[in-house]
Amino acid sequence: MVQTDLFLCKGGGAEDIFGHIRALIEGGTLGQGAALPPIRELAQMLEVNRNTVAAAYRKLVAAGLAEAAGRAGTRVAQRTRMGLPTGVHAFLPTPGMLELASGNPDPALLPELAPLLPHLAPMPTPLYGQPAYLPALQAWGRAWWERTGTLAAPLADPLLVNGALDGIERVLAVWLAPGDTVLVEEPCFPGSLNLLRQMGFNLVGLTLDGEGIEPAALEGALARKPKALLWTPYSHNPTGTNTSATRAAALRQLVDAHPELLIVEDDHFAGFATQPTPSLATPGRERWAAVRSLSKCLGPDLRLAFLAGDATTLARVQRRQYVGPRWPSFLLQRLALALLQAPGTAALWRRAGACYAERHAALVAALAARGLAALPGGGLNVWLPLADDAMAAQALAARGYLVRTGDAFRVTRRLGALRITSAALSGEETAAFAAVLAECLGGLGVAA
Repeated sequence: MVQTDLFLCKGGGAEDIFGHIRALIEGGTLGQGAALPPIRELAQMLEVNRNTVAAAYRKLVAAGLAEAAGRAGTRVAQRTRMGLPTGVHAFLPTPGMLELASGNPDPALLPELAPLLPHLAPMPTPLYGQPAYLPALQAWGRAWWERTGTLAAPLADPLLVNGALDGIERVLAVWLAPGDTVLVEEPCFPGSLNLLRQMGFNLVGLTLDGEGIEPAALEGALARKPKALLWTPYSHNPTGTNTSATRAAALRQLVDAHPELLIVEDDHFAGFATQPTPSLATPGRERWAAVRSLSKCLGPDLRLAFLAGDATTLARVQRRQYVGPRWPSFLLQRLALALLQAPGTAALWRRAGACYAERHAALVAALAARGLAALPGGGLNVWLPLADDAMAAQALAARGYLVRTGDAFRVTRRLGALRITSAALSGEETAAFAAVLAECLGGLGVAA
């Protein structure tokens, strides 16, 4: 039950309501996850129009203080003591713990950046007013899609942005407004969730099975007139699901009936895909974008991603980019191009992709041998559904393992699961972890 008298405030404007609730949150009166009163109920209590309360709530969400959960209402956002969204800088294990929570790639499978710096090709000092991207780097990105994707829409030279989330944010910002509805997978990557909630969107989660988004879930959600769909075609984080060609065709048929829907594809694992990654963008689609980050294959610190899309979306993004950051650093662009053109990079990507697939499969098999049914698929992480994931994570921490629980990945519904980063796990570590997890679950009275 919400204690509504807490929300009585002086003034009846949206700014007054926002300021009052903000003070309750920042002062600790409203804790993380606390429910805010339904909009209609608070409007009646304050004797204001419900649109005034809705505007205040949207501002709370945009400020990162609250989370909109659709029909489940609005709640105080989960936040760390630093005031950042849950999960940001949260993976600092104590000495002796094995960190399996961050979702990072294996450093041993990333190329060395420093040796290339002294040998970068010289170029004139970049100045204001010049083109924002290296043409050779744009051409490389376009060729990457042409040889490793099933994109049917016309493909122009992609833009360059500062990572996948930067590209996603820029695309959504040029088409959507706070309060708009966005469809996402559930479970969903926490980075995307934090971004979308910070932007003030209403999120609707789409359930997954072994082939990708369930068509019935998408069909039902489309009836709610969403503005955008954000999805991951390959090695979905956290479940590892690879969308099949058959499933992609079924989803494509559904979205084709909604040409006004903005489709945004986060193809983050394309560098290691063993088959062309699917796409929902078809010829003639008015609003679409696809982003391919270099973070997984060249390193998270190399903050660059390619952004493809329809001509209007790319023009809007580039205009807005130029009046803000102007361009991604030409030093980073030159370094990325040198790495992508280096003779050993393609072989390193093949080796890394094989290693990640082998380690993922090994952990799934080791857990299965203990009676634990993790999801198959691929990527850097393994998703293990569990009824009491929080207790399991605590027990693992006491035994020296740091993992993530399902709550960080939920959109609206409770998710009981562990996400376990398998990217750098050796064979011995995999076997030891599976044994310890089974022991922990046995100690909790849960059959392994």
